[in-house]
Amino acid sequence: MAHTTDVVVIGGGVIGTSVAYHLAGQNVRTWLVEKNMPGQEASSAAAGMLAATSGGSKRGPMYQLKCASQALYPALIKELEERTGVDIEYQTPGIFEIILTEADEQQYRRVYELRDEQGHPVSWLSAEEARRREPSLTPALRAAVHFAGDHHLHNGKLAEAWAQAAQQRGVTLQTGKTVTEVRINDNDGRVSQVRIGDEWVSADTIVIAAGSWSAQVGQLFGVTIPIQPAKGQMLTVRTTQLRHVISSGGRYLVPRKNGEVIIGSTVEFIGHDKAVTLEAIQSLAEWAESIVPGITKAPFSRFWAGLRPYSPTRRPILCRAPGLDNVVVATGHHRNGILLAPITGQLISELITTGQTSQSLEPFGLPPEPVSLAEPGEALGEAE
Repeated sequence: MAHTTDVVVIGGGVIGTSVAYHLAGQNVRTWLVEKNMPGQEASSAAAGMLAATSGGSKRGPMYQLKCASQALYPALIKELEERTGVDIEYQTPGIFEIILTEADEQQYRRVYELRDEQGHPVSWLSAEEARRREPSLTPALRAAVHFAGDHHLHNGKLAEAWAQAAQQRGVTLQTGKTVTEVRINDNDGRVSQVRIGDEWVSADTIVIAAGSWSAQVGQLFGVTIPIQPAKGQMLTVRTTQLRHVISSGGRYLVPRKNGEVIIGSTVEFIGHDKAVTLEAIQSLAEWAESIVPGITKAPFSRFWAGLRPYSPTRRPILCRAPGLDNVVVATGHHRNGILLAPITGQLISELITTGQTSQSLEPFGLPPEPVSLAEPGEALGEAE
């Protein structure tokens, strides 16, 4: 039996779910296809930080995208929680970037001055003031920067609520399936149908939002999407020592309402491998102990690894596929997927429904070939 819809979204993480939710809000018939269950890959493996100002993007398109998305969250969370009854655990104490060395101090003094100039709520704290607010921090602390506008939430519950809300809006959710075959019309070069499981579905538009598997999905359409999986290993312990998110050098401690603290994370380019290694867990535990002495004595809770979609542009890829006007790519968010999900859903919905987006997508196109993918151990900065 053949089915017909307006849009098929491939990938049920927070990016694909946000796209589907926004489309359904414009009365666009949408199928959301997920090979497992919604939000069970990178979306569930994240820590839920909404770090627009404490991140490395200073003032360019990536910074603007992050700030625009962060601004959407308060109203979105209220809407999702009212629709579904799911507590997304949105917490607003802010993020502490801690300063341990003179090099840290020079780096974060520049960031602090820039964010203050941009009008963000940011404070430079002495070591004594930082420890008054977070008594468990190391005595080796020199200072800290408090980014009060950067918040955090429970990413797994966000994914759960978004999937429920999308279905309430009329999205057809297909789980345990993926697109396995594509039919392209020879006359106009447009995709006419996709095969989902045993069924053919006709659609006006296809959205590839398959995270770390976007390159493989792109091959079905003859589109090169240079995404590679970036493995992140994480663990949690049970402790109520912290109130704020504590961050340093790309690693972090994130407190949850249930009394857990997430310790993360690694960045490893070793393919679609989600194995957790003792070496990584030991390294994360040693780092956490250096930041919060005694935390390794807290009861161990769990560990896991997720695969984040890394783009060589160090920006998400948000564009129409070359040569296929009715195929849209929305992937490559790497460590910013949770933060950027609301604005991604809004912009991709605008692109499909009106052809005009409220923020330019020009900086977020597919990179010209050939591209250099990340190497194991490579230090990765963040795009402007």
